[in-house]
Amino acid sequence: MKYVKPIVRIMLSITLIVMLILAFVNMPKQRCEHIQAVAHTQNESVILSQTDIETLLSDAKIEIIGKAMKEIDLGEVTTLLMNNPFIETVNFVHFAGKKLVIDYTLREIVLHVFTPNGNHYFVDSNGEMVPFTMKMKDYLMIVNGNVSDNFKPGKKAPGKIQDALALTRKINGNEFYQAQFRQIYLNNRHEMELATTVGGQTILFGSMDNADEKLENLKTVYENGLSHKGYNTYAQLDARYKNRIIATRK
Repeated sequence: MKYVKPIVRIMLSITLIVMLILAFVNMPKQRCEHIQAVAHTQNESVILSQTDIETLLSDAKIEIIGKAMKEIDLGEVTTLLMNNPFIETVNFVHFAGKKLVIDYTLREIVLHVFTPNGNHYFVDSNGEMVPFTMKMKDYLMIVNGNVSDNFKPGKKAPGKIQDALALTRKINGNEFYQAQFRQIYLNNRHEMELATTVGGQTILFGSMDNADEKLENLKTVYENGLSHKGYNTYAQLDARYKNRIIATRK
């Protein structure tokens, strides 16, 4: 009897190995029954969903559902996705059972840029230009004014847009700034102006030089000055000078 248990273990191991081999051999003959698209995003809006992925594959004449797994070119699927302007990275494309799993990370959209000619596009957290889509519902920082109309998806945005992006990162990192400032205007002097949500003042911000100090000075003015005198008292706040804010009354 002492040999029975070892023999049983050996037989079970052999059976398991045979089953795995059969599954591996038969898997390519199986047909794909489902696509599972898994999107990762820092935005609230998912601008490329399961339905969008299925449409991309269909438009590219790449058949997945009902096709034998061995006949599906995973490299072709990956290349298609990598060329999509809304996708930052394709994490993996592989089969799990009878379904094709597509795991990808979307670009983090940060800016909504409006050009003087009436065109508009997005800029992601890497400073690259991204096409506009109605699927983006997030409340983004708006950039307008003296903006280049030379839109090239996937390319770096112009230098002044990069400055606006750097300022937006600082604004988004602080609850007070984020609640107060929602628009950046690039004037003809290539300087940034901020539009406010309360009071309606124009804020001359200038360049990114001493940006942290400028933002902190503005916060002090709003909390210790305008909160007492009234947010509608001044038409303009000039933050371009070191250690001071110059206010112009309405």
